[in-house]
Amino acid sequence: MSEKATIESEEQAAPILVNGEAVSDGLIQQELQLLRERYAQEMSWQEMDERAEKIESDARENAVERVLLMQQARKEIDSVRPEEIEARFYAMKEQHGGEEEFNKRFELTDEDVKSIKADIEDGIRLEKYFDRLCVTAVRPVEADSRTYYEAHPEEFREPEMVHAAHIVQHPSPELPVEKVYADLLNVRERLAKGEDFDVLAAEHSHCSDGSYDLGFFARGQMVPAFERVAFSTNPGTFSDVFQTEFGYHILLVREHKPETMQAYEDVRYDIESMLFEARKNDVIGAVADELRAAADIQNLVIVEG
Repeated sequence: MSEKATIESEEQAAPILVNGEAVSDGLIQQELQLLRERYAQEMSWQEMDERAEKIESDARENAVERVLLMQQARKEIDSVRPEEIEARFYAMKEQHGGEEEFNKRFELTDEDVKSIKADIEDGIRLEKYFDRLCVTAVRPVEADSRTYYEAHPEEFREPEMVHAAHIVQHPSPELPVEKVYADLLNVRERLAKGEDFDVLAAEHSHCSDGSYDLGFFARGQMVPAFERVAFSTNPGTFSDVFQTEFGYHILLVREHKPETMQAYEDVRYDIESMLFEARKNDVIGAVADELRAAADIQNLVIVEG
């Protein structure tokens, strides 16, 4: 490796420092996971891949902001009661199957436990600090949620959906296409004569886990060839034998729901809660911006765009 390459590698490995405190890789990965989960609801996997570098940059910035807020919380929140810390630690152990299972799984040293409890204390302190900051956030009223509902109808549409089940067989060298097709044609005839779909699916489908019932799904969740048949088959009826890249199928549509709009009264309180959280986040974000402007931040690489 050349001297230049070595220097670049060392620079890439240098931790981000916020007022002299290193931002842990664990915190960055935590923020990255949160961003990926959020973006997965808004964009395709291809778009996420194209924006991967920017998403990772945003995760680093979010981690820096988290450290800045934590540093301020340590200054403003004097102490956390030991009982609160122990209660959180107990809850953590319960989430992992109880104390015995927790200890067996993680084999923590006394120093590890001390570190975990310090992180719990920081988390509680940060929550208390946020509560203190957000007393100025104004809780939305009914008119606010109504205005949001009417301005964002696309967020409250329930897409057209189909509840379908299928019998699928996968051709292979041991099971040629001709045999699969003939077998499914025979199954289709038996269905037409009134035999029970679930019984025949259990007997003839190659679904390894028995999950031949696919539940409800919207457009875009299945491969195109399967989707075309599912959304064009009348409820309570069977399709002809058809092919997709996964094999040969017979499909039963159990139910077909048209696109609908969620009623305002069904989502009103969800909207109010969402708007209130957004207002609190705005308050916290403004404080974070002030802290960032006055902070000494080193080794943070920001990707624009």
